[in-house]
Amino acid sequence: MAYQPQSIDTSEASDRYFFQLLRQKTLAERFTMAAQMIRWAKAISLRGIEKARGHLAPEYFAQAVLQDKWTPALTPTSHKDMWIQDPGEIAQMLHEILESLSIAYYITGGVAAIAYGEPRTTRDLDIVVEVGGSEINTLVTALEAAGFYCPHGAVEDIQSGRGRVLSITHMQTLLNADIVLNANTDFDRSKLARRRLEAISLTTTDQFWMVAPEDLILAKLLWGQRSQSEKQWRDVLGVLKVQHDSLEFDYLRQWGTTLGIRELLETAIAAAA
Repeated sequence: MAYQPQSIDTSEASDRYFFQLLRQKTLAERFTMAAQMIRWAKAISLRGIEKARGHLAPEYFAQAVLQDKWTPALTPTSHKDMWIQDPGEIAQMLHEILESLSIAYYITGGVAAIAYGEPRTTRDLDIVVEVGGSEINTLVTALEAAGFYCPHGAVEDIQSGRGRVLSITHMQTLLNADIVLNANTDFDRSKLARRRLEAISLTTTDQFWMVAPEDLILAKLLWGQRSQSEKQWRDVLGVLKVQHDSLEFDYLRQWGTTLGIRELLETAIAAAA
């Protein structure tokens, strides 16, 4: 497969030049680029809501933006400006909570994709934690004490073994995160073992546990294969184009074969070369 630009209206030369510039940026610089895009997109969204809805804007904001995570404890009129923040804010809060409980974790999903690859907007923080269902109460207690809303139905599903995802909202900033319990598979254990500490901020020296780029590529190929998601494919190409010289291709190909996505992986590698 020939080189594939990130969008159909971008030439190969322009795409290659753009990613050459991105490779010269640090992980924190790429995340900061995306963080600025996220704040700008949220600000534009709020202005559009206020212009279209007038005095009904707060209620519409609660229903359309927060969706099912809205609770009476939140006041969108007073907190909407805090909502114009990036996922780095909630990453910091969760890092401190999880470290205090000695819970191993790593950031994955869109935040990892924009840090390792092409900056873009993303709504939530996706974070994988190594915690048993019987220990979820300790985590939920700490989250609620820090101002997070944890849906009781999701907590009960995790406790009973019916679910593995806890979608939380910070009640002051209105930032969201999906906390996912690490699965008991060889691949998921490998992802946890290979996580790495990375700085994603230009203003602090704080570091966060991130999924390794190889594991992010494999996970997104798996997810994209199931969902036929163009966004997942674009993220994969972005990470490959930026991280190409530092990737462990033997590891990628070994797991690509094991996971049954070797052909798709080779197509992605060729499209990003």
